[in-house]
Amino acid sequence: MARSRDLAGWRCRLFWLGVGLVAFFALLTAIPVKAEESRIKDLTNIRGVRPNQLIGYGLVVGLSGSGDSRKSLTTNKAVASMLTRLGTRTTPEEAVAGSIASVIVTAELPPFSRNGDRIDVRLSTVGDAKSLAGGTLILTPLRAGDSNVYAAAQGAVVVGQASGTGVQVLTVANVPGGAFVEREFIPDFAVADTFVLSLKVPDFTTNSRVADEINKYFRGFFARSLDLASVEVTIPENYLDRTVEFVSEMEHLKVSVDRKAVVIVNERTGTVVMGHDVVIAPVSIAHGNLAIQVGASKGNSKGEGQSPKVVVNLGGTTVGKLIETLNALGVRPPDLVGILQAMHAAGAMQAEMKFI
Repeated sequence: MARSRDLAGWRCRLFWLGVGLVAFFALLTAIPVKAEESRIKDLTNIRGVRPNQLIGYGLVVGLSGSGDSRKSLTTNKAVASMLTRLGTRTTPEEAVAGSIASVIVTAELPPFSRNGDRIDVRLSTVGDAKSLAGGTLILTPLRAGDSNVYAAAQGAVVVGQASGTGVQVLTVANVPGGAFVEREFIPDFAVADTFVLSLKVPDFTTNSRVADEINKYFRGFFARSLDLASVEVTIPENYLDRTVEFVSEMEHLKVSVDRKAVVIVNERTGTVVMGHDVVIAPVSIAHGNLAIQVGASKGNSKGEGQSPKVVVNLGGTTVGKLIETLNALGVRPPDLVGILQAMHAAGAMQAEMKFI
């Protein structure tokens, strides 16, 4: 009797242990997967806080016969004008060919640049010069779209290797730190203690979440959505003299990003990139000797009077799982792209398809 009671007790304990494990695993499966989160700093730009493009026309000297030829009339005139300003009167016909090249000088002026800051410049030939290697850029003023000079460039030219095996582009070069900022560029982004955030990828849901997160963190109604891509933010009263601190705290707030279901297909290489939430509706696919059934019950793998087919059953699958199955079965990239196109046309894949 005692042994029977002990056995019954163990069975009872095992029963409740099993119930507990089932409840535990059910709770685990019920916990939602946390959505992707990104900082507001990575999702938005502050309207008005942007770099400015600078451009100028300059001359590179000291080239070893690889500069512009006498046929480059623009270079000859520019050299004659430069030498005249330096006190040597000369004509375009007297300009020395081969050692000088005309270049367009470009640079990017960062926001909040101060007088004396250094920025990199990039040179591109205008005439028929063969190479800028070994040259020196002489003093070149750089102007913005408002025609004001914001920087002055000068320095040794560095020709770097371009992309490609053994390929060099010698007519495009850089002057690292070759320009000094002459005019400060300080954008006034907060007008009347208000500024606007612009989403890099406009989305209604993400826009609303950004505004809600800012209001929640700063405990007030300081942010409101203006449109699909804009969020207007008012600086709280206790941060009016600490704008930088306020923007820093706001940029580090994290927001769940909502993305559209998109499938990107590179038809040349057979590369497919898709989101995790792209689901395929119930559909049957027949391709060569391959039969795929998504969300359907298993059928016969061989029909009467027909050649044998490989039947694959995938219930409620995603695009990622389907592609893994097709790759395991040896489906070629062109066939894979064709299958995805046909599924999208049939409405079985509720996602936007982009071809690159």
